[in-house]
Amino acid sequence: MASFSASDARISTQHAARDHRHLSSVTNFLNHAPWCMNRMQRRRMQAIMARIRKRQLKDGDARRIVFLIVDDTCCKKDRTTKKMEALSFQYSHVDGKSVWCHNLVTTHVVSSGRSYAFDFRPYYQSEYCEAHQITFKSKKDLAVEMIEAFPANDDERVYVLMDSWYTSEKVVNACNRKGFHVIATIKTNRLICPSGIPIKINDFAEQYTRKSDLHSVTVEGQGVYWVYAYEGPVSEIENVRLLLSWKDELHRIEQTAGLSPVHGPIA
Repeated sequence: MASFSASDARISTQHAARDHRHLSSVTNFLNHAPWCMNRMQRRRMQAIMARIRKRQLKDGDARRIVFLIVDDTCCKKDRTTKKMEALSFQYSHVDGKSVWCHNLVTTHVVSSGRSYAFDFRPYYQSEYCEAHQITFKSKKDLAVEMIEAFPANDDERVYVLMDSWYTSEKVVNACNRKGFHVIATIKTNRLICPSGIPIKINDFAEQYTRKSDLHSVTVEGQGVYWVYAYEGPVSEIENVRLLLSWKDELHRIEQTAGLSPVHGPIA
């Protein structure tokens, strides 16, 4: 996602006003005009889905595949910013540390060669919610809300993509209720049950996999990966297809593994 600073916003707003109005006039319109933010958001999402479906029809794409990407992002602020509401310290994977920011859980839609920012929910820490009498919702709760609200047609095949933070029984079940497929990563300290015996993924990979059990996959520009396929329960998730991958050498398992819950055809 491209960064967008406060100075960029001021320049864009001034350009929109075309120098005929004071900058505060546009700001006041955005903040105080009698328009419904939720209605505008619904109209925007309807327009995105209409554009995707029109493109699929034009391309003759009978598969109707839509990828819905769930993630969160930190909108960083300067440490001196104090008066803006709902700021908090949140861990940023980009920076590798906690940053002073607003935190948003987002969904992104990709289909027919097009990519759109789709929906978002602000995440508030429990202390802020308690102080402002707001019902606390975790990031996974917010992800579930957006998955359940995604307006897919019956003939569309929706694949939900997410990282290991969101791979949980709650989020996967929300996808299952909607009939969506899931492609996700999962931490290698989760439990699997090969032959009915619970064991952590990383322990199983190190102790019980043999090279004859693996398939080699060559990824362009990245080299050779060794892949082991498992199907069964993973922690609290009942039935998944799990791919364990190693880079070049056996027993160098990645920190996360690929997961697809089994509730219908995957490919």
